[in-house]
Amino acid sequence: MGANYWSLWNWHNLAARNILSYYEKYPDPIEHIARRVGYRIRPSWIWTFEKDGHPGLVMGFVNDGISGVPGVLRITVFSDDGKVNVSGCLDAGYPLSGKVRQAQFFLPPGTDWKGLKVKAELEVKGLKHPVNWACHQKTNPDSSLTLQPNLR
Repeated sequence: MGANYWSLWNWHNLAARNILSYYEKYPDPIEHIARRVGYRIRPSWIWTFEKDGHPGLVMGFVNDGISGVPGVLRITVFSDDGKVNVSGCLDAGYPLSGKVRQAQFFLPPGTDWKGLKVKAELEVKGLKHPVNWACHQKTNPDSSLTLQPNLR
C-alpha cells in the first residue's frame, strides 16, 4: 500500500482526523508508508571483476521508497588518499521505486576494492546534493559507505 492509496480510498472525505483515527486502530500500515515516503536508495549487491588488467565493481542500487529519484543520481567510488576517484550517473529517475539499477565502475590497475568508499549525490539543475544511503550498515560522517567483505 502506497501513499497514493489514501487519496483514492478517501478522496471524498480526506481529513487529518480520519487518518489519525485509522492510525490509532491500525498503526502498522501508516508507519510502513511513512518509512517509504520519497526515494530511499541503497547499494544492495556489489560484485568484483577484472577485465584487461583493470579491477572493477558492479553495483546494484535499490530504491525502497515509493517514488523515483527526482533528478540524476551520481555515484562516486573513492579512496581517502585520492588515488581512486571514479564516478558516473544513473539514468534520470532511476532506480525506480521497488526496482534495481546496476552500474559498473572500472578501477585503476592494482586497486584493492576493500576499504574504498561509495557516496551518492543527487544532481538537479546543475546543483549537487548529498544523498544519505538508506541501509542498515553504519555510514561514514560524509554519508559514504565503506566497502568491506561480508563473507568470512
